Amino acid sequence: MRRYTAAALAALAIAGTAHAQTVTLDEGSYRISIGGKEVGTETFSIRQNGTGESAVIIAVGRVVLDADQGPQEVSSELQVAGRTWRPAAYEVRVQGAGAERITGRIVGSRFSAQIVSPAGESMREYLAGEGAVLIDDGVAHQYYFLARRLTGDAARIPVIIPRQNRQVSAQVSGAGSETLTIGTQKVAARKLTVAPAGLPVRTVWVDDQGRVLRLEISGSGFVAQRVAAPR
Repeated sequence: MRRYTAAALAALAIAGTAHAQTVTLDEGSYRISIGGKEVGTETFSIRQNGTGESAVIIAVGRVVLDADQGPQEVSSELQVAGRTWRPAAYEVRVQGAGAERITGRIVGSRFSAQIVSPAGESMREYLAGEGAVLIDDGVAHQYYFLARRLTGDAARIPVIIPRQNRQVSAQVSGAGSETLTIGTQKVAARKLTVAPAGLPVRTVWVDDQGRVLRLEISGSGFVAQRVAAPR
């Protein structure tokens, strides 16, 4: 009985340590609309495993759309070094319209990706600049990493866009404070403008922890609005 009790206590201690090393940074969902018409949802979680030098942040998301080009589901997983906020690995799977799978890793200053689509398999490699963040097309929760990367009022930040197979330079600027209604709650938000070279301007609202409340893409009518306020 003593041996059983000791083993049980040891198991509980290990479980408690493992639980303590995994922290939820954000999780929730967005309603997605285009031109004022609701077309889909995004659900996600952002969790940190470990602490200090070994910390890894894993962001997992699922976007379901019923857009003009047909039904589409986008599943993504992004791994980021917790100490430096540098992306390390990424996988995105697109089912339905525009089906493809991209698996990539950042090693040194290069992003290497394997792309599988109905047309076949290919490899791509391009620059991953110092201080780069990874934000894929139409994925709202990944702007969390851009907000955390911005330490002042403005900065030029390299942005990796895997589904476009490229990196662009984005001018990111603070645009003041606003209060948003998220669900039934009023939430204080910091407004950011993100101007990627050669692409439409993004406007992002985040809370004081960088958690994304709303995303708008100019010229497209795309809006992702948080369903409930972060907890």
